[in-house]
Amino acid sequence: MSNVNEEAEADWKEETTTFQRVKSVVSRAYDGQTAGEIAERALVAENTARTHLEDLAEDGFVETATDPTTKATLYARSWASLTFEQATDILENTDSDTLLTRVQELQTEIEAYRRETGLDDPTDIAWAETDADEETIQQWKTTRRNLSFAKVALALDQAEDNVRKTVTT
Repeated sequence: MSNVNEEAEADWKEETTTFQRVKSVVSRAYDGQTAGEIAERALVAENTARTHLEDLAEDGFVETATDPTTKATLYARSWASLTFEQATDILENTDSDTLLTRVQELQTEIEAYRRETGLDDPTDIAWAETDADEETIQQWKTTRRNLSFAKVALALDQAEDNVRKTVTT
C-alpha cells in the first residue's frame, strides 16, 4: 500500500506546483493549521508553505490566527472565499431566472421546517422541546446553507449586471 501512496505523491508533485499543492491542502482547512502541518500534507518545505500561505492570506483566500497556547500562526480557509467560490460555481451552472426560482423554493422549504418544528432556526433545537429528528435538523441546516450560497450567487449576478450596464453606457 505504501508503494501506491508513494506513487500517488510522486505523481502529484510532478503534476502540480508547490503553490497549487499548498492551496489545495488549505482549501480544505477549516480549522486553523500551522504552516508545518500544511507543508507536510502539501509535500513542500515549511518555509515554502508559509510563503504561499502568506500570499493566499493577502489575496483573502486564507485567514490567519494565532494559537493562544503556542503563539504559532494558524492558517484556515477564509469563509468569504469559500462563499464566493460556491456562488461563482452556482452562477457558472445556473441562469438568473432558475437561480431566482431556486432561492424562492429554498425559502419555502425553510418556512416548512419552521412550521414543522415550531422553531425559528435549527440551532434553537438545543433548548427547545420538539419532536424533530436529527435528520430533519441536518436537512434544515443544509437548506439554510444552500439558500445562503444561492442568495450570494444571485446578488453577485445582479452586481455583475449593474457593473456591466454602468461600464457599457
